[in-house]
Amino acid sequence: MKKVVLIISLLIIVIGIISGVAYFNSNENANIESDNTTTNVNETQNSQSEGEKVDMENARIKLTVNGNEVFVKLDDNQASRDFLEMLPLTLTFEDFNNTEKIATLPSNLSTDGLPSGYTPQIGDFSYYAPWGNVSVFYKNFRYSNLLYKLGTIESGTEILGNMNSDFEVTIERVN
Repeated sequence: MKKVVLIISLLIIVIGIISGVAYFNSNENANIESDNTTTNVNETQNSQSEGEKVDMENARIKLTVNGNEVFVKLDDNQASRDFLEMLPLTLTFEDFNNTEKIATLPSNLSTDGLPSGYTPQIGDFSYYAPWGNVSVFYKNFRYSNLLYKLGTIESGTEILGNMNSDFEVTIERVN
């Protein structure tokens, strides 16, 4: 009887693992439609491998919200490079947890070489891999796994923090 229970338990575990892997692979390979174009993770990675090395030393972006400009100095990492390759973008941001403003990206960013997470601070511009969204923190927050810092707001954090409903942001490279 114990052997039967053990075998059934192992089968349930194996089926759960296989289902989880299949779900992860289907989401990882899914194309996301945005602005009538389809982009996938491989396109972003291919543009990097074609010799288009992005200069990150002075990489900055501008977020335009209701005529106001917010400038972000990007960090030198693969996720930030991938993000720059997507620009220009217009995204709809919403409040999350009274701590950050978030918006879903049209495709995933590579997190190769980054730590497994970090503790965000006010003014951080970040990427949360499980949801595929960027976020702007207007309050400090606790350590979060799979959250990756893309850069830091140089000025204008309060502009985003004071938005009370969903709002559109145009994001473009400034240099």
